[in-house]
Amino acid sequence: MTAARQLALFDFDGTLTRRDTMLAFCRHVVGPVRYGMGLVWLGPMLVGYLLKLVPNDTAKVRMLTHFLAGRSRAELAEAAASFVAKADSWLRPDGIARLRWHLAEGHDVLLVSASLDVWLAPWAEKHGVRLVCTQGAFDGERFTGSLATPNCHGQAKVDRIREAVALDAYDEVHAYGDSSGDTEMLALAQHAHFRPFRT
Repeated sequence: MTAARQLALFDFDGTLTRRDTMLAFCRHVVGPVRYGMGLVWLGPMLVGYLLKLVPNDTAKVRMLTHFLAGRSRAELAEAAASFVAKADSWLRPDGIARLRWHLAEGHDVLLVSASLDVWLAPWAEKHGVRLVCTQGAFDGERFTGSLATPNCHGQAKVDRIREAVALDAYDEVHAYGDSSGDTEMLALAQHAHFRPFRT
């Protein structure tokens, strides 16, 4: 009998990690002083975001533009390579153990994140998982701060997953998420796990 073909979908920030990596990567690149000053400058926008007056996509682009726009592809790649160790230090032990279990079982694994490939690509490569995420926009070799693809959040996660794999080719789908932005992705799975790995 042929083994069931299985797919595992993992959100990253908050599900596999204990903190948001976009903010952490911005701080990693610009340093704590410039990061703190930037948060003060962006304060009114951040308050609007917390009050749900500023959309998620808008807030993300404003943050990325303020901290990272104009930096070269090479500079960001170097920062991302050194950021992997930090991201690893924030992993939830049960979460990374579950991801490794899926890989060891021969399941297909997708890391599905609203965070950008700019800093997630090296982490995904290190851990041997396929990455489906928001992609950063570059003008030549310079990061613009904008998004080259729709923000991989909510229904956009489902759209990107369907672009990446044929869901009907799988007998079972597992999904792991921690926020309202994962609701549609979790609905794809026979085995949906909301806010796991927190014990």
